[in-house]
Amino acid sequence: TNDRLPIVYGDLTDGTLGLWECPCIDTDNYVYCFAGHEVLSVANGNSITVYENDVEVDPADYSFDEANDYEGQGTIAIINFTTPKTGSVISVRGMGKPTTSGGATLMDNIVDIVDDFLTVENDFAPSIYEATAKARAAQVFTAQSYAAAGVINEDAEIWEIVTEMMASFLGGAYLNGDGELVLEIDDNTIPYQYGQAGIIPRGEAELLSAAQRLGNIINRCPCNYRYSWRVGEFKAQTDDSAHASAISQGVYGAREPGTPYQFYWCRDLTSVQTIQDIIVAKLKDPVYEIEIEDQTLCRVGNDIGDIIIHSADMLYDSAENPLYNHYWKIIGVDRDFNTGKVAFRALQTAYYLTVAYLADGTHLADGSIHAGSDRDAAIY
Repeated sequence: TNDRLPIVYGDLTDGTLGLWECPCIDTDNYVYCFAGHEVLSVANGNSITVYENDVEVDPADYSFDEANDYEGQGTIAIINFTTPKTGSVISVRGMGKPTTSGGATLMDNIVDIVDDFLTVENDFAPSIYEATAKARAAQVFTAQSYAAAGVINEDAEIWEIVTEMMASFLGGAYLNGDGELVLEIDDNTIPYQYGQAGIIPRGEAELLSAAQRLGNIINRCPCNYRYSWRVGEFKAQTDDSAHASAISQGVYGAREPGTPYQFYWCRDLTSVQTIQDIIVAKLKDPVYEIEIEDQTLCRVGNDIGDIIIHSADMLYDSAENPLYNHYWKIIGVDRDFNTGKVAFRALQTAYYLTVAYLADGTHLADGSIHAGSDRDAAIY
């Protein structure tokens, strides 16, 4: 009564104690629920460890079934003990859902996990997503060689769970103007197609404000990971100087988040350090946050998360170059149809529109021209 059957994803075999508790679902037959759904089988690589009051239980004292239609109520994973465990806390380590029923591949891509959680565990329609962004987020996750793992073992707001999942990999979730769910993962790059969301000509826009905040600088990022749902705390931390910026610290002092970055759904140190590097690379130097008022409705379709190009030539980068044709990421939109204007809040990225030069001898190879990567200084 009142126990939540755990939802389990990914590889949760690390550590030396159980990572989540199993509720008893049959006191007469000593049956406990490992997960409220099918999980990867032992034959396909699942490694199950069971604990009674934090003492490992002999595998001879229980049986494990990764996919049991228990009492005809639906498929779940169960542990069946040979003796009663009345009054004991049963906790476990192991692996969660496979990508397909009976399959041998563990579901550990966070985008697949979000999708399964929403459409399978909570019956949302598969059409809720902005499909292109979802596919790209899944591709970025795979390309970065990340691995996600976590447990939902108590009732919580669905939105809170989804954002916690995505944030564990420097990702985000939001609803766009069409009401579609957009999933994104930041790898500090801008794909070519995302640079085409819109150019805001300087002649059609007014720069209302621009600010750089010392508090936004991060040149060192302590991290907590390997969360234990059994005890409600992280079991590992990292703050390796190799994943910080000594140069930035020399200029601005050590700047780090108010609290360590918390990776609830990441248990892999390599993944954590990759994300540390991305955070520091993005934020070790001051970045501008600007507000632009578009005097037309030509870009009314641009939304949060889109990349726009705008020349803010009164602002300069760290090399003292004016920000001609700079790429900005939209973080806020305010559409005023009465006046026919759209206000955009945008964050500076590391990218800008480039221009290439023919290797015909017109330009000297003396370092004054960066072949293929010079900023396009024409104001469109």
